[in-house]
Amino acid sequence: MEIGVKEVAAQLGVTERRVRQLIEAGALPARRVAGRLLIEEARIPRSRPVTRPMSPRIAWAFINLLSGEPAPGISDRELLRLDAKLLALLGSPHPEVLLRSWLRRRAQLVRLAVSPSEVDDLLSDPRLVPSGISDARSEMSAGREVEGYVRSSDVGQLMADHLMAAVRPANVWVHVADRPLLRPAPLGLVIADLADHDGAREDARVSELLDSIRQ
Repeated sequence: MEIGVKEVAAQLGVTERRVRQLIEAGALPARRVAGRLLIEEARIPRSRPVTRPMSPRIAWAFINLLSGEPAPGISDRELLRLDAKLLALLGSPHPEVLLRSWLRRRAQLVRLAVSPSEVDDLLSDPRLVPSGISDARSEMSAGREVEGYVRSSDVGQLMADHLMAAVRPANVWVHVADRPLLRPAPLGLVIADLADHDGAREDARVSELLDSIRQ
C-alpha cells in the first residue's frame, strides 16, 4: 500500500518537510504520481533514525517526563517543546521509531560478555541499575543476558570484578551515563531501552507500556 507524505509524517511523528528531506537524501524510497509523492508503507524505515537526536541533557529531561517525574534544569520554553514531543510520541502509531531517533545520545552503549555464572551477581551489583530487558516491567525473559546503566567511573572496576570483556557474542549491554541513577530505573528509561532493541516483542512491549502512561 502506498501512502503520501502527510501520512508518513503522521506515522513517524515528524514534519512533512522532514519526510521530503529523507526522500531527497535517498533514505526513503518514493515515486511521483500525478505530482504527488507516494511511499510504499512497507518500506518506511523502522530502525533508521528519522529525526535529529536530542542532546543528552534534553534526552534525560524527556525521559523524566515520560516517567512522570520532574525535569530539573529545563527552561519553560524547553518544557513546552518536550510536552509537545511527548504528545506526539503518545499519539504515534510507531513510537519506538521516535524513541530510537530522539534518545540515542542519552548514554554510550558498551557491549560486553560475561560468564553465565556471573549474571546473577552482576544484576545484584549496586553499581549497575538494571533496565531494558533486565527490568521486571519489561516482562522479557532475558535468560543469561543483562542490560543496565553504570556510571563511567565504575565501568572499569565493574568489568574487572565480574570478569567481563568486550568480545563477541555479547550478552551484556552496559549504558554508560554520567549521572546517578536509583533502582528501579525510571519507566521512561526502560521504554527507551526496549525500543533500542528494534525487535517485534520489544516494540510491542513499548506500545503496551506507553498505553499505561496514556491511561
